[in-house]
Amino acid sequence: MMKRYCSKLLCIGLGVLMLIGMFGCFQSETDPNVETQTPFEDNAEETVVAVSTDTQVFTAIPETPQATETVETPESTPEPTPFATRPPIEGDVSTGRFPDHDTGADADWSYQSDELRIAIKREENEEDSIVYYVADIWIRNINSFRMGFGHGKFNSGPEDPEQFAQREHAILGFSGSYNSGLVIHNGTVVKKNVEKSNSMFRMGILIIYKDGSAKLINRAKKENYNYEKENKQHGGIWHALQFGPVLVQNGEIQNKLGNYTRQPRIIFGYCEPGHYIAVAVDGRTKKSIGMTEQEMAELMLSLGCTDAMNLDGGYSTAMVFMGKTINVPAQFKDGDGDLVDGRNIKDLMAFAEYDADGNAPELSQVTPNKVYGE
Repeated sequence: MMKRYCSKLLCIGLGVLMLIGMFGCFQSETDPNVETQTPFEDNAEETVVAVSTDTQVFTAIPETPQATETVETPESTPEPTPFATRPPIEGDVSTGRFPDHDTGADADWSYQSDELRIAIKREENEEDSIVYYVADIWIRNINSFRMGFGHGKFNSGPEDPEQFAQREHAILGFSGSYNSGLVIHNGTVVKKNVEKSNSMFRMGILIIYKDGSAKLINRAKKENYNYEKENKQHGGIWHALQFGPVLVQNGEIQNKLGNYTRQPRIIFGYCEPGHYIAVAVDGRTKKSIGMTEQEMAELMLSLGCTDAMNLDGGYSTAMVFMGKTINVPAQFKDGDGDLVDGRNIKDLMAFAEYDADGNAPELSQVTPNKVYGE
């Protein structure tokens, strides 16, 4: 009997203890003065200490991770503005691979807009005494790629490169040919016939089509040019000129290039529709002795060009950015015996903005996302 009574007491006591424990747990969950422990997160970097005022138990709690979105302050540098999305328009280049980022982040001169991206770097090889300027050019529409004549008219004579570029409203301009032989500018045929001279400076033909693609014809390899045939390709001919020699064609350096005479140079290179490389090489200066034809070809191939041709260099070597010459033209004495910097040029390759009529607006009217190195 006693054993049975003790067992009942023991059961009652255990039940009371269980009720007390449950009440304590319930109180700890509802009491606002007690902070509960939050599990650690693996990526927590900092912790704070939470204190229970009743029990004085210290518990480490990771801070709540902050949102990753960066709030821009006046002191911060904004991210490059991507080009604006717009429907296709007449004259757009065929690939549509216009960059959505700032191509001039590491450049010495840069112009970045929704239709035209130009990044120019000055390179110097002190060991070989060579200084050159590489212009990486992207266009969205063929109207950004223009050519002009000195004083605005064919055979009106050469013009000062800076004055020439400013009159053509060129963001970037450089010497082209001297209008001997084939001449087609901005879709207009000025001279249709090819110069038959065997001079190396007449042995290359550069064609820019209206879809932004390009082709070189190497007459040193007996390749022929036919206007009617070429004008049916890629929407028609936009520009065509004759100079040379051809340096790189279809990804291959051409044979019989000179590797002995170093001169100031202008080189045009083609990568893909809407993407071009222009290089100006200083020469006959204290810092730079110029490049050979073979060196030019190797350089353009290394820059990613599938085709490249020598243009009018020597004393005519000029590269103008936002109206100012950025290369160092070779000096020579004019007819009066005065020392002058470089020579006037007859035609200009120009990259510019364009309006609704396809004309280049004045530099004061363009609104780039970013420009520096003026």
